[in-house]
Amino acid sequence: MLSNKLKPICTGVFLVLEAVLYGFILTTGGQTLVTCEYLAIVLCFVFALLNFKKTTMLIVAGLAFTLGADYFLVVANPQQQLWGMVFFMGAQTMYAIFLQLRSRNRALLIGRIALIVLAEGIAWIVLGDKLDPLAAVSMYYYANLIMNLIVSFTMFRIEKLLSIGFVLFLLCDTVIGLQVACGGYLAIDPNSLLYRIIFMPFHLSWFFYLPSQVLIALRAARNVSAKG
Repeated sequence: MLSNKLKPICTGVFLVLEAVLYGFILTTGGQTLVTCEYLAIVLCFVFALLNFKKTTMLIVAGLAFTLGADYFLVVANPQQQLWGMVFFMGAQTMYAIFLQLRSRNRALLIGRIALIVLAEGIAWIVLGDKLDPLAAVSMYYYANLIMNLIVSFTMFRIEKLLSIGFVLFLLCDTVIGLQVACGGYLAIDPNSLLYRIIFMPFHLSWFFYLPSQVLIALRAARNVSAKG
């Protein structure tokens, strides 16, 4: 753990390095892009770990799972989607436990369970025999991400960083989902505004994703009481 004198310096260096990598991510391609993307996530985890506190242990664990997820989705060749989503599922589960311990709201816990069951049920109804582990894990992940966003907003005064981070996280996943669906599940006119937004001339998903991880890492470095 860092001393109180070193924490501001560490935070400043972290933000500068992430800003530089962010610029490369939005403007480069090929192996340089892959290296910058993964390095940016490694830095998020290392920063959170250096500022480790018992109260934010679950957030650090979530970032560790994210590190694993991005290895399988960004670094691995070929990409291993199932393992990537399994690790992302682990990340959202860590955040879910953290938020539930913070809120201690039984109604929100029941709502989370109901949403997960509903999401899996819809996947089973829609896909039937085609429901595979990747789809099941993905639905669990999305349901938890949505609930994490909702729960964090019920505590927005003390969880601003997580709330905004989860909004950006969801925007990233929405972009990726639309890109995958375009041409396969959705017929989007290439001349439409939506198509041009989805396929911006830069990495739109990472435009949202990296800031979300930076905010989550910054939250891991804070020791906030239940009263803020």
